Amino acid sequence: MKAKGLFVGASLAVAVSMAAPAYAITPFNVPGTDFWDHPFGSVFDTRSGLDLESNGIAFNQGLQAGYAELSEERSDAWLGADWDFVDGELFNHKARTAAKNSLVLPDAPMDRELTEEQAATFQAALERLRSGFDRGARYLAPADASFAQVKYDCWIEATEDGRTGDAEGCRAEFESAMAAVEAQANFALSDINYETPAAAVVAATPTADQFIVLFDFDSTVYAPGNATIVSEALRAALANPNASVDITGHADSSGAVAYNQTLSERRANRVIDELVSGGVDAIRVSGRGVGETQLLIPTGDGVREEGNRAVVIQLN
Repeated sequence: MKAKGLFVGASLAVAVSMAAPAYAITPFNVPGTDFWDHPFGSVFDTRSGLDLESNGIAFNQGLQAGYAELSEERSDAWLGADWDFVDGELFNHKARTAAKNSLVLPDAPMDRELTEEQAATFQAALERLRSGFDRGARYLAPADASFAQVKYDCWIEATEDGRTGDAEGCRAEFESAMAAVEAQANFALSDINYETPAAAVVAATPTADQFIVLFDFDSTVYAPGNATIVSEALRAALANPNASVDITGHADSSGAVAYNQTLSERRANRVIDELVSGGVDAIRVSGRGVGETQLLIPTGDGVREEGNRAVVIQLN
């Protein structure tokens, strides 16, 4: 990802710019910006995300603004220590993607040139960020969550580039934003003690206020026909704005207990994301995964049972 080796001094910068066609000297993506303002604008796309209209949720709007600012910082620092058109283009691409309300992921440590110690530090930070997302941070704390992701990327980019001051500044802002995220994000998806299995319950029969969504084996993909059940639950939740929405993820008894706990949490989280994205106020939603500890259909251990690969949506 490091780019500084591509450009050594002003003479090479001028050579690259002069090599571009005459019509390309004015950056194609920034009308009115001339050569001296943005000498590599005809080579790297670092500005096209600045003025895009955002069609995303609040979280993605925050990402768009944050990444656009990072892109400007990297492309405007002409021959400065943080001048980097490769990362400027990367951040611009993330801004454009966020504007379209598409998924934008933070950089993975393996995508950067880091020492083993640095990679371990960033992996821990990335897991912390993901944990916040799993607990609903994108919806419950969109401004702080998007700021945390942008500052994580700022921190890892500056670290790779050896800009210690920038790296420490971005790290401090990341830590502050994550503290705010963790104080607000509260989808309780992993707060159950699954070491002592609970008694199995009799298979549930859906009611007008309850929806049971089934999943494929070892997957968070809905079983055929079950996507419509989520849509029905969404319509019911929107039609009853005063009802709380309780989400419980389940797994069957095949596989390891700990693995099934995680799988049930992922299933619950998928349904929560779809309901909140569809307009259900996140404050109304609570959720958890119970793994194989509360089987909807009683079975022995190691049994593949579709009825236990489920998420139960309860309106109260």
